Amino acid sequence: MRIIPVKVPKGADPHEFLRDFISKEGLVGGLIIGIGGFERATIGVFRGDTYDTMDIEAFPGHVLEVASLTGNYVVTKDGVSTHIHVVLARSHGETYAGHLVRARVKPFLEIFLLEYGDLTKVFDHRAGQK
Repeated sequence: MRIIPVKVPKGADPHEFLRDFISKEGLVGGLIIGIGGFERATIGVFRGDTYDTMDIEAFPGHVLEVASLTGNYVVTKDGVSTHIHVVLARSHGETYAGHLVRARVKPFLEIFLLEYGDLTKVFDHRAGQK
């Protein structure tokens, strides 16, 4: 197992940035954990076959605190697939949790990738597997 620290910069979308990074580094499968901040985010809650989504924005002059970010990544024949869940907090005490659909990082996101190895047999339901 290998641990790779990654700083996702301001303005980046975490999924896009991590997919590019994972591909360039030649990683194949592992765990994603992190903390940091977002300017805005779209999260989803799975309802069995669809997601209900919610757009969340930070109050002016504030950030959405990423209190917890966990997920995984797997490389399939179609490319890198990231699956991330978050717990977000707004400055007035509201919290939101769910599947991270997209986000804009502000000021940064501190990520650790824990490279495990090929996970395609375990996560064969992901794109490009079946």
